[in-house]
Amino acid sequence: MNQSCFHLSIPSIDLELSRQWYEQVLGCQAGRSSDEALILDLAGHQLVLQRQREDLEPQQIGIYPRHFGLIFYEPEPWLTLKQRIEQSGQPFAVKPKVRFEGAVLEHRTFFLQDPSGNWLEFKHYRYAEAVLGCQSEQVVGDRDFR
Repeated sequence: MNQSCFHLSIPSIDLELSRQWYEQVLGCQAGRSSDEALILDLAGHQLVLQRQREDLEPQQIGIYPRHFGLIFYEPEPWLTLKQRIEQSGQPFAVKPKVRFEGAVLEHRTFFLQDPSGNWLEFKHYRYAEAVLGCQSEQVVGDRDFR
């Protein structure tokens, strides 16, 4: 494999409930597991759920500072996932919307929360250069979500 993949480890209050959620809602494939951790394939990236025995302290307000997710380079996979979520009956933590409409940073986005309260964002930028470029833009984040 020539391409790198991202590895992220997050807490889970219930590994089996989390496994079911990630498989059924997002379509992830489960990999290795133990009583303490579970590896999932999240669009070719390694997501590791670590058993959290103590209560998790939820974020106080909205999506900041912690969230993670996927950026789709084409609109169709984003729309397909959005429809999958809608058909599953899973509520959106932040409903699908367009942010920064008309600007170079324009993108479609929605947010979910997994069973442990981890925030996930899924988005598609209208202009590919906005993903890692556009350094002259001064906008990072959105006050509506703080």
